[in-house]
Amino acid sequence: MSDRVLIIPVNDPEAVQIWRIAKAMGLPVIRSRQGHGATLDKEKELLKRVKASGHKRVVVVEMPGPKAEESLRRAGFDVVIIDHHEYTGLDRARNPKTGRRLRSSLEQFRSLFRITDKKLKALGFDPRLVRAIGIQDRGYVWALLKEGYAWKDIRGIFEHMDRLMDEVRDPGKEQEKMAQAQRAWDKREAWNGYFIVHGDGTGNLRVRLSRIAALAMRKPTPIIVVEADRGFIYVQESDAAEKLFNRFGGFTFGMGRAWGHKNSGTKHPVTLEMVQAFLAEHSPDALRGRGPDFQ
Repeated sequence: MSDRVLIIPVNDPEAVQIWRIAKAMGLPVIRSRQGHGATLDKEKELLKRVKASGHKRVVVVEMPGPKAEESLRRAGFDVVIIDHHEYTGLDRARNPKTGRRLRSSLEQFRSLFRITDKKLKALGFDPRLVRAIGIQDRGYVWALLKEGYAWKDIRGIFEHMDRLMDEVRDPGKEQEKMAQAQRAWDKREAWNGYFIVHGDGTGNLRVRLSRIAALAMRKPTPIIVVEADRGFIYVQESDAAEKLFNRFGGFTFGMGRAWGHKNSGTKHPVTLEMVQAFLAEHSPDALRGRGPDFQ
């Protein structure tokens, strides 16, 4: 029995994969019901639930929350962070000692709990698919291709991701959401080496759009995604992602090639016009017109 308890928001394929492996291993898990943007500071009855687990070491997966983390430490718990994203005022993307970018949360989880391919097989998992989930979360399709996966494998990996998400969402609604994302992609606008895509109430358009764009373009394609209904704006596959983060805050992902900002609940929203003005001045993608074929 592990002496650690895992806290994880089961809100994307990587998180579901970690959750499934943890359950198969018999690891104690506190499952957060928060969606994208989950934070430890917003987790209800956190200290009570951690104390009830009976474990002194707490492993927190992609739930930034320095105040809650410090509260746990003051209560006598050892807090271990698994993350690979950068947030406003909080760098969880790099090793604090070496400055090197961290691997995906699934890869860190496997390392921390010493989960080998042999152990995955014994637990009933396909090690190659599990490895793929970690790689794609770290660097998406392009990282998978670099590490030996072929385009013929990519669709199978996407199907596996869908099966994972079917455990925590209504699969009956997903087909329509993908169709809505396809319609949004079909209406994309070309601007200075980027595509601009507007959400239409799909709900987490960016994730579905990324898949559509990757399969359609088969190369990294700079895209600005505006999800007004959810209060998010994203720029992905861009060499200006880190610059956008330094200017506006928000968060980075995709090995520093993607940036996002949550506008809902903030007094200073970042608008499309602000992003365009910044990119026009600071992004080589925009300056050179590099990126998708707009014909």
